[in-house]
Amino acid sequence: MKKIVLGAIFFCLSQAVFATEVLPTQVPVPKDNPLTEEKIELGKQLYFDPRLSSSGTVSCNSCHNVMAGGEDNRNVSVGIEGKTGGRSAPTVWNSAFYSVQFWDGRAPTLEEQAKGPITNPVEMGMPSHKVAVERIKSLKGYEVQFKKVFGGSNPVNIDNIAKAIASYERTLVTPDAPFDL
Repeated sequence: MKKIVLGAIFFCLSQAVFATEVLPTQVPVPKDNPLTEEKIELGKQLYFDPRLSSSGTVSCNSCHNVMAGGEDNRNVSVGIEGKTGGRSAPTVWNSAFYSVQFWDGRAPTLEEQAKGPITNPVEMGMPSHKVAVERIKSLKGYEVQFKKVFGGSNPVNIDNIAKAIASYERTLVTPDAPFDL
């Protein structure tokens, strides 16, 4: 028990050291997903679009509310049909600087993280990424936007959906805020 307590104290102190560092002025951007204004705008639309969920009622912003600290201020997040998850939603603010995504670190990038909730049966509940892609393809205007942003003969796919959402999330930073000093 003493080792656990000492370990917890050491962990908290080490995190306090990192918390005093100023955030970089530029977010890391993967070479295969450069930021463009059009992609960021498309990602923002997808982030706020509840039609990306099976019920058409839950968007990324439902749990990661950018106007409320980038999270939902709940002990456990609520997804489709009022289902509750086992954890609260982490903030999306400054998530571009995280070395891993999700509380348990299972996703190495924002792009990989963006794919997860779409098919999670508690969160957005789509039965598959294929179904999510077909839903987005069926919505007026998205096909044209994806073509403009990504080009190619099949621009609406799960990887491009994730790239667009991740691009928008990379704009959610708080440099020079009092909490970043």
